[in-house]
Amino acid sequence: MEHHVLLVDDESNVLEALSRTLANEPYVLLTATSAREALALFAKEVIDIVVSDYEMRGINGLDFLIEVREAYRHTVRFMLTGKATLELAHAAVSTEAIERFFPKPCNGAELALAIRQALELKHQKGMSHESHNSSR
Repeated sequence: MEHHVLLVDDESNVLEALSRTLANEPYVLLTATSAREALALFAKEVIDIVVSDYEMRGINGLDFLIEVREAYRHTVRFMLTGKATLELAHAAVSTEAIERFFPKPCNGAELALAIRQALELKHQKGMSHESHNSSR
């Protein structure tokens, strides 16, 4: 089974750096420069993990990940942020919008490990693409 990981950030240099870091990982890596572009990808692909920046033009990362949680409940959600605050952490935890925070700049090895662990956990729980698709 092929897994899909989506990176969302309105800074193309961040997407390029993360894409280079994750290039040899055993999954399909997709990128989007906005929440709207990312949501369009969700309509076309089964996304196993989404990693989104918090500060983006248009929809911020938290609101985007809340929307993902509601529409695609089996997608694992990670957030990147350069401005982690107690208020943001509280909002993310209270809405169950994210599973994990990563500071910006992001440690690529740490992110790669977290993605591999999340994919393995999904596999152990039996969250196949078939069960994922039926929950939309």
